[in-house]
Amino acid sequence: MDTRPRSLPVKSSAESIPALTSIQNSSTSTPTYLSSQNRVSWDVVEQLALDRFQQWIIGFCQVNFDLELGQALDFIFPPMKLSETDSKNICFSAFPDTNVFGVGDTVFHFRIRSQLLQENFYNENHEYLYGFVFFRQKKDPLLRRGYFQKSLVLLTVYPFYGLFSRIIALLGPLLYDIGRPMLEAACHNIASWGPPVPGQTFELPFLGTVVQAEIPLVHKPQLLESSSFNMKTMDPENQILASVVHDAMYNQFHEIIGDMWLCWELVLLGEPIVVTSQSPATCSETVTALIDMISPVPYCGDFRPYFTIQDSDFKTYINKNRIPSAVILGVTNPFFDRALEHWPHHLRIGQSRINKKWQTEKTPQRSSQLLSRFYSPSLLEFSQGLTSKRKRVVSRDHKLIKNMALEVAKGARSPHILNNTLRRHFIDLTEKFMVPFNRYFSTLIPVNITLSSSKQPPRLKPFKQDDFMKSLQEHGPQVQFKTTFGNSDWLDFYRQFLKCGNFATWLQWRTAEAQKELQRKYLEVLCDADLNQWMSGKHEVELVDLLLRVKEELKIGDEDVSPADSGESTGSRNCHLTDKQRDKLEKQSDVLVSGLPPDLRATLSL
Repeated sequence: MDTRPRSLPVKSSAESIPALTSIQNSSTSTPTYLSSQNRVSWDVVEQLALDRFQQWIIGFCQVNFDLELGQALDFIFPPMKLSETDSKNICFSAFPDTNVFGVGDTVFHFRIRSQLLQENFYNENHEYLYGFVFFRQKKDPLLRRGYFQKSLVLLTVYPFYGLFSRIIALLGPLLYDIGRPMLEAACHNIASWGPPVPGQTFELPFLGTVVQAEIPLVHKPQLLESSSFNMKTMDPENQILASVVHDAMYNQFHEIIGDMWLCWELVLLGEPIVVTSQSPATCSETVTALIDMISPVPYCGDFRPYFTIQDSDFKTYINKNRIPSAVILGVTNPFFDRALEHWPHHLRIGQSRINKKWQTEKTPQRSSQLLSRFYSPSLLEFSQGLTSKRKRVVSRDHKLIKNMALEVAKGARSPHILNNTLRRHFIDLTEKFMVPFNRYFSTLIPVNITLSSSKQPPRLKPFKQDDFMKSLQEHGPQVQFKTTFGNSDWLDFYRQFLKCGNFATWLQWRTAEAQKELQRKYLEVLCDADLNQWMSGKHEVELVDLLLRVKEELKIGDEDVSPADSGESTGSRNCHLTDKQRDKLEKQSDVLVSGLPPDLRATLSL
């Protein structure tokens, strides 16, 4: 019997789920769309601090495979408004789109474009929603199809791959073995957590386990060496770097480690990549590991750890006439092998070449039959690894490759330690690549910030690519390029990076951070300057200009306006005043007012 969830139409939210109340009013009534056997006791939510719960998680939903409806939502907890598109994307992303999955459990994650996030959650406009899935398939003779097939999905805006994969892996089995009280207990636990402050480590009680999770700082990679955990004694299951699946990069790449340097180049340059696997867990871990490779450079493009043919963006990417830039898709359906054959870079992860020896020694007979039915002959014979139209220009680290092979052979080191070794190497590689950019960027930052009556704080000089390339030629790169290539090749590599979205994203982030630092230093100058001495010999116009500047800082300092809200890309006004700074600025304002002639003070209504 074919146990694969078929691609039946998802029943739309308008048909399968009656109109839902808004999230703010959701605790006032029981959600009527839940069947009696699946109904989650809604009076529990009345006792929860929903705002605290949803500082971490939007909610949970369960997806069931129904013979008549296809993938259908059993419940959403707490209830929320989902568009028909969101419902469909969640339902199809929550099930393995492959025949090569037998009885058992699996955990994976997906990322979808969502309309839900533009409304009430997190006071920000998040375009993408992350789903962390626990999928169970087991034989059940009481069901018409003979199999129990359900997925529990955790929905959030945070890419905390390590933390939420662990949370859903703890909750899923308990929910399906014990029942709905486990979901209620899980929500109680989550509502007791403090807000996820970047850089802090939390002890999070969850279903009888205490999970220690370190929350990442923005644009700063998490590594064991710099974490709050002891590398020698840590428990990787319960001492977690929130943004890192502790063994993902090692598990997915250690057999094809030689391909990792070209993978790094492709991701860094924003090239389109298809990641093909037989398992949604494998492809989702691989895609997020690829993004992690170029940290701390923020990835500019769209990435889908698990992408299905029913995704609402399917037609956008399956276009024979156009290859998108800066996108990474993780897929399991062999349809994509043909539909995306025009893409220049294909990474296959999972089982090695399928042949008779592999089938008899490593594959159960049932799985071999499924493979033969589901995969085309050409796909059956592929070997895992990267195929690309690009020639690698960065040198491999052969010492690392050798050491990793020895460690794997000895089996002396834990996977999470080997995973950290791989991650640290590519993070270091990225930082070395960015040394010329950081060196040149530092020349754009004003060194001496003095008291000024200017209407704006000091500004950065513009980034000029020609000047950067001159600086690069003068100082040279830090990355080791292949010796077979001359200067023109590594210079061209940098030129390609300058043209890609990753550079634009990095430059925008670095500019915002530098401008905020300039704003902070400028505020210090405004607060601490000896204005009585400064005013000596100054024209009245200069005094008025500086006074207006101080009053403007007092005004915008309390607004705490973010760049997204203000429309400013530099982040120059993203500096909230402390009480001490406010007191100092008010005193400086009084000093400036006292230095003005009485008639001018009267004119300005001061």
